[in-house]
This record gives sequence, C-alpha cells and structure tokens, in this order.
Amino acid sequence: MTTKFIRIFMLLFLTAAVSFPQFASAMAEVTFFSQSTGTVAYQGNSVPGYVSFELKTSEPTRGHILAVGNGVQTQINLSSTDFKTVHKIDWVPWDDTKKAPLPPGEYQLKAYLSDQGYNQMQGYPLGKLTVVAETNPKLLFDQVSINPSVFSPKYGGAENVQIPFNLNRPAEVQLSIWQNGAEVYAGSKMKLLPGSHSVNWNGTDKAGRVVADGTYDVYFNYIETAFNYPATKQSAQKAGTVTIKDGDYDIPQWRLKEVVTDAAFTSDMISPDGDGVNDTVSGQFTLAEPAKVSIYIANAAGAHMKNVVSEQSFQSGTHSFTWDGTDFNGGKAVNGSYYIRVMVIEGSNTGYISFSDSVRFEGGYEFKALQPEKRVRVTSETAKLSVYPMSQGYTAVKGDTLPLMSETVENGRYEVLVKEGVTGKINVSDVELVAESTPPAAPNTVDYTVASGDTLWKIAAKFNSSISEIVTLNNLDPNKYLYIGQKLKVPAPASPEPTLQPVVYTVQSGDTLWKIAQKYGTTIDSIVKANNLDPAKYLYIGQKLAIPSTTAPELPAAQAVIHTVVSGETLWKISVKYGTTIDAIVKANNLDPAKYLYIGQKLTIPR
Repeated sequence: MTTKFIRIFMLLFLTAAVSFPQFASAMAEVTFFSQSTGTVAYQGNSVPGYVSFELKTSEPTRGHILAVGNGVQTQINLSSTDFKTVHKIDWVPWDDTKKAPLPPGEYQLKAYLSDQGYNQMQGYPLGKLTVVAETNPKLLFDQVSINPSVFSPKYGGAENVQIPFNLNRPAEVQLSIWQNGAEVYAGSKMKLLPGSHSVNWNGTDKAGRVVADGTYDVYFNYIETAFNYPATKQSAQKAGTVTIKDGDYDIPQWRLKEVVTDAAFTSDMISPDGDGVNDTVSGQFTLAEPAKVSIYIANAAGAHMKNVVSEQSFQSGTHSFTWDGTDFNGGKAVNGSYYIRVMVIEGSNTGYISFSDSVRFEGGYEFKALQPEKRVRVTSETAKLSVYPMSQGYTAVKGDTLPLMSETVENGRYEVLVKEGVTGKINVSDVELVAESTPPAAPNTVDYTVASGDTLWKIAAKFNSSISEIVTLNNLDPNKYLYIGQKLKVPAPASPEPTLQPVVYTVQSGDTLWKIAQKYGTTIDSIVKANNLDPAKYLYIGQKLAIPSTTAPELPAAQAVIHTVVSGETLWKISVKYGTTIDAIVKANNLDPAKYLYIGQKLTIPR
C-alpha cells in the first residue's frame, strides 16, 4: 500500500469520525432525595406501614434503589423503562426474592441509575431506613361504616348507601356486593392513596336493576400498589352487610299507570270450538307515551297463560291483540276467567300491571275440588305455591283457606284449588286441615267506597270482619294498595243486640282494656266499639269510658276439656281447634293474653 493511499484513507476516516453523534457526556447528578419516614414496618400500626421516596436528577434517568443490610439486599424499583427527572414511589418493606416481609434491622439505601447516554451511577448513597417487626398489624381498611344499614332503593331515585372508610396503605380498590356466594355488583377500580375515602352503592346489580330484598355482603376488592411488583389477582376484605328492604325490584305501579292507562277485551266470552263464533277474542291496550311492552293473558291467580304480544316498542296510542284461547304449549286453556297483564320494559327494569276487565273461557277442561269439600288453612305468614300453568309462583297468606283437589300427599305437598281454573301445590308444613261438613253460606254483604286513609285493617275493624274475609269477598291482592273511590263488598252489619244503660268508667293508673273488660264481664271489642277507640293507642289516666252491659240467656254447663300446649301453638290455633274464642279461653284460665303460652301448659277449654 503506497504512502499516498494511506494518507487518503486516514483523511476519509477522520472526516467520518467527526460526523458521529457524541455519546460521551457527564453523568446526571442526584439533586434531591427525601423519604417520608425513617422507620417502617410491614403492615405497620405503631409505625408507618409504607415509606414514600422522592428522588430528582439533573438529567432524565431510570433505575432502582438498593436496600442493603442484615445479610439481605432488596431492590426498590424507580423506573425500568421510562427516563425521568423526578421519581416518586411508595414502598412496603417486602423481600421479592423470598416472598416475605423484610427482616427487622437497619438498611443502607443506594441509588443505581442510568441516563439516556447510558452513563451509570452505581451505589450512590441516599441514607438509611430502619425496618421493625409489627406485633399488631393494621388491616388495609378500617373505620368502615355502612349508612344506612337498611336501604330501600327506589325506581329512578338517586338514593345511595354511603360506605366511608380509611385506607392505611396505597391500593387499587373496588367495591363488591355479594349474596349467596355470587357477586351481584362490582364498582369501578380506583387507585387511592392512604387516607379517608368513600364509595356508594345504589342498590342495583351488574345489569343496573334494583336487587331483590334481602341481606347482602359488602366487600372491598383490592391490590396493594406499594409492592415492587403488585399482584395481578385481587384480594378481598369484608366491610359488613347491608339489608335491602321494600326496594323497587320491579318498576313501581305508579310508574306503570303513567305508561299503560288502560287495557280491556272487546268481548266477554271465548269458546274456541270451531263454530266460528267466539273462537278468538280481541283486546286493546292504551299507552300514554312510547314504551316497550309485552302483553300476557293471565289466569285468576295472575299466572301467565299465553304471551299474545312479544316484547316490542310501541308509540303512544291504542293498540290491539288477539288471543286464540290456547296456552304456551298450544293446548286449550282451562275454563275460567282470564285477564290482561302488561309487562313494561325500561332499560334493565321491568314491571307488570294487571287490569280488572276479564274474558270468560268456556268449552275447555274444568278443575273440580274434592266432594264433599275439604279445605286446608294457611298457617305460616306466607306460603309459596307452584300453580297452573307451568308451575308458576303464587303467594298465599296466613288464614287463607284452599279446597283440596286430592287428599293424597305427594313429595310433602297437597294439590289445592287456588282460584277458579287454577290449581297449585302447597307444602303440608304450611297448612292445617279444616273440616267443613257443610258449604259456607253466602255472606250478606253491603257495598263500601274506599275513602282517604282507609286500609284493609281499618275497614275490617269498622265492619266487625277480618282482612281475609274482605280479601276473599273482593278477590283482592292484599299486597296492593287500595285507591280512593274503590268499591268493595263488606259484611253487612248485624242487627244491634238490646243493651242496658252503659256504665261510665274513669281510667286509673295501670288500667288496660283487658283489665277493664274483665272487671265488668264484657269484651275488649265491646269497649272499643262503644267508645270508638283505636286499640293500638294507650289509655290515659282520667279518660272516661262507656262500659256496655248486655244480657244473654245462660247456656247449660258442659264438661270442659283440658288441653296441653304443644310446640308452635297459639291461643288462636287452640280456639280454632276447639271451635271456641280466644276471649273464652282467656277467661276460663284467667290468662294475660299478652304473655306467651309455654309447652306443657294445661288449659281449660270451655265447651
């Protein structure tokens, strides 16, 4: 190679070298470092459970802090990818290698950083940190309260359950509501710093529908974020429980009445026998506003017989439908009365509204009760039945009597006639047999118009009747409200019995209606009626009461029966069993009706 060629090669090399970027530069400097505490403990209580570091550099850097001491060293990540001039991090004393809390002792803190020019800072001293053992670890969440603990979420309302809490370490938090082992609601995930916070729940599920009444478990799902490598799977801490009561699980009736103003059949008979007369029946429903609805034909127990209009949207106005007299499976319906039931759909909420107009179905099968008639009486507060068709749900209330379809018990259940054209099955444990040798006489009734403030209880008391009797006379649903102007049939008042001039009594300290009735040989009901009293209110000293005295022929004495009280019995049950009254048993045994009976107690039953 000639000298000239070597010179040209060196000149080209030097020229190229000058045009390369300059990587060599001074390493960034640490300009500021602070830590929130000098002493820390894993899940600390008497000392902090985490420490916050802030480190600033003159140039963007990435890297970590190394805690060294007690034969252990652990890495505290600042940034592994992004270059920053300000690093802020929260850290709990945790050994990522051994997956255990960092052993107690003193640790030296050293920075290991790299800048964008790949210059390295190795072991820059930052200070020290003391780790101690915590004998009384603090939960992540404390000072939790649930307000209110009993909540009634309302349709379209903005009511919420407030759940304030204190967070002791940085974490990602999510509210979670559970019932019977299933999550029904999950809130949004929030990354929170330690301190006071609050979350809300409006009583809805994941689909946005108000949940059913019952008790629900409140949990906080969380991931603690002050670890070097936060978990990917949530942990959970139970915060307490909340009870949903009287919530608008379905769209309330007031709203349904705003949407669907009327529904009726255009004729009162359907008999699909192929003769071209009344083989089908038409009906109409009227909407006051655009709505999504589904129309059902329902039997006397409210169970759906047929869906005649599938879920679809309609404009406001009157719309028509037709029913051919068949059930869901295409079979002929059972003889009886049928009604229009409209389901309204608003978002994830639904609700049903029923109308009183009915159509009579004839020419089909007829359900007949046992003859001679035998009945069962509901003894539990409420009893769940599965009714025709397709074992749909129905609720009977205490005191209802239902004719038996058969005396045979199958799988612990009786088959009963729930309403005309509707059979159902009820648990034997929810009823007792009632012997009725002769059919009950048709009651003598009068018409009554519901006034403001009326309830079934008030009307029953006014006409010396019972809620069950008024419900039966009017085929009412006792769970629905009465409305002003509603027409009801009530038992006609009995002819007044001749009475003697009443005694005027002045109430004294310690008096009760029962004590006064006993003193004058009359009944509580007689005193209540004679003075137009509310039996739920207290008497007051000095109150004047008219005590009616009645005369009645004495009946020949009959030998009394001695009854021994068994588990579950009440004065009402015993009086029904022996065909007597509670008052008669109370008087015969000098009882206080406000006190409970006890098992094995002997009672004289007057005959």
